[in-house]
Amino acid sequence: MAGAQNDGLSLAERRKLLAAQRAQQGSGSGAAPAGVVVSSATATPEVPLDLLVHNPRNARQSLEGVEGLAETYEGTGLLQPCLVIPIATFKAAFPEHAAELPDAGYVVIGGNRRLAAAHKAKLKTLPVHVNAKLETREQILVAAATENIAREELKPFEELETIEDLKAALGTYDAVARKLGKSAGWVSQRRRLANLEPEVREALESRVPGMTIELARSLGKIKDREKQLKAWEVERQLAEDRESEADGTKKETPKGKSKVPAQKKADTVSPSLDDGAKVRREACRDAVGAGAGDLARLCLIAAQAPAAPGEAVALAGEWLTEAATGSSALNLSTLAGDEGTDRQHQAAIALALAHCELHMSRTSGSDATHASAYVDWLETHTDYQSTDAELAPTA
Repeated sequence: MAGAQNDGLSLAERRKLLAAQRAQQGSGSGAAPAGVVVSSATATPEVPLDLLVHNPRNARQSLEGVEGLAETYEGTGLLQPCLVIPIATFKAAFPEHAAELPDAGYVVIGGNRRLAAAHKAKLKTLPVHVNAKLETREQILVAAATENIAREELKPFEELETIEDLKAALGTYDAVARKLGKSAGWVSQRRRLANLEPEVREALESRVPGMTIELARSLGKIKDREKQLKAWEVERQLAEDRESEADGTKKETPKGKSKVPAQKKADTVSPSLDDGAKVRREACRDAVGAGAGDLARLCLIAAQAPAAPGEAVALAGEWLTEAATGSSALNLSTLAGDEGTDRQHQAAIALALAHCELHMSRTSGSDATHASAYVDWLETHTDYQSTDAELAPTA
């Protein structure tokens, strides 16, 4: 047939699809041919399930939630169409997968979980959107990656695999970032997972207590195996201590396990806190939780506020723990892994505030220049309001 698209369909199948499209446009008889159903609600052609196959390059290694989707589909059917391309187009772009695909039909680029659920629900057809513009390897990979990442459906290592596939097709990681509409830093953070040692990778995949995706990305910056494993052991031990503390069975931490001093409550650092100090420390907690503020100005103020390092780290660690960042953000052995991250920025704010607050508490504001600068920072970046007595000059 002159002008017919090379869509991998037989002549009879192509005629069915064309008839369905004409029916949608009102140019045909209005009745869809056998085997292809047109939904009046969405005006989307529905293709028999036996003409749809899963994308063999799908980054999602497991399809969770299929049971729940299947139950929904049994009652209402599938309302959102799957994004598909002809099998012939897919084979031309990925010849290495040609042998595992049938001769005709469509490959599902967006909606593989929906296809699995439809099979489980024993549906006969699925609504589809055939994207004829997806022809090259690059276009297909980008479309699949965009769909999965936008839906946040990929696990960390599936996301990494997707990025590497795109890099192979596009040439550079900067190009990957541009195609996905992400920053270069977003891509770089996810690439760090490739540097994880097997033990750390297993901890992330198994969701071991203390391991988070943020921590894994930070550990991925540590290229030395022993240093990376040691940094993970410190974090794991801290998480275990927190869990033991929560259930009242705190164990004694082995010597040398943690570089971060044991946490103390603010009141135990300075047992005779007045009401002003308590309010200031609440403001500090808010600032640490928000992770925002002029860090450079705060560090200049803190540098002129001598305080015992252990007490400052303990107080800062308390605020970081309450902010769900964790006192381990202050761990000297993992600073390189946190470089440039929001976690490190938040830790720097906490430590600088702790130095300022301890100095303010101990001098009772008698260091008027420092007190004024510190309180001004709090008033600028939190809801804190100073009292006249607090900044009263002393003789």
